[in-house]
Amino acid sequence: YDENVVLDTIEKVSKSVVNISTIKLVHNIFYQAVPVGGMGSGTIIDTDGLILTNNHVVGGAEKITVTLWNNQVLEGTIAGSCAIHDIAVVKVNAKDLQSAQLGDSDKLRVGQHVYAIGNPFGLAGGPSVTSGVVSAINRTIESERGLIENLVQTDASINPGNSGGPLVDMAGKVVAISTAIIPYAQGIGFAIPINSAKSCTNDIVTQ
Repeated sequence: YDENVVLDTIEKVSKSVVNISTIKLVHNIFYQAVPVGGMGSGTIIDTDGLILTNNHVVGGAEKITVTLWNNQVLEGTIAGSCAIHDIAVVKVNAKDLQSAQLGDSDKLRVGQHVYAIGNPFGLAGGPSVTSGVVSAINRTIESERGLIENLVQTDASINPGNSGGPLVDMAGKVVAISTAIIPYAQGIGFAIPINSAKSCTNDIVTQ
């Protein structure tokens, strides 16, 4: 394969990956509300401002700030979520955004090359990319929030800042949404298949 073609594709899809920073109010031992900052990534799936991310990244947030690849900062609101799949949709007021192409996760194969893209810090230089292969499919794992089923396992590094960012194939199509919900995973990343995310998103958008 021609590496430059793949790199061009990844560069293009990276423009659909955003940084999401949140403020959540947490009560301390004196029952005072203390603001706590959180961070993750998201994937633009609609040119009019719909962004796919993890529910655990934005759930319960008082304030959501979205930073685009070109450092433009927008305010986000939660359009809906599916906690069971750890998926949420964030809406921003913007037009003509660069949206990612969604693939078909039912066609994923073990050993296939994938790239995890994240925008953990909203830094200049844009999103970060790690690569690996699909190590397994249909994995069920126990998280703090209960069982999560039908996950894609990959050896591409997924750190908490990449959570909510896309896992893309060599054609640049999003095949899964990374989730860094497993604290003990070393060298193992998990992602929610895009078909699960699509059905969840359709429910949210058509409400």
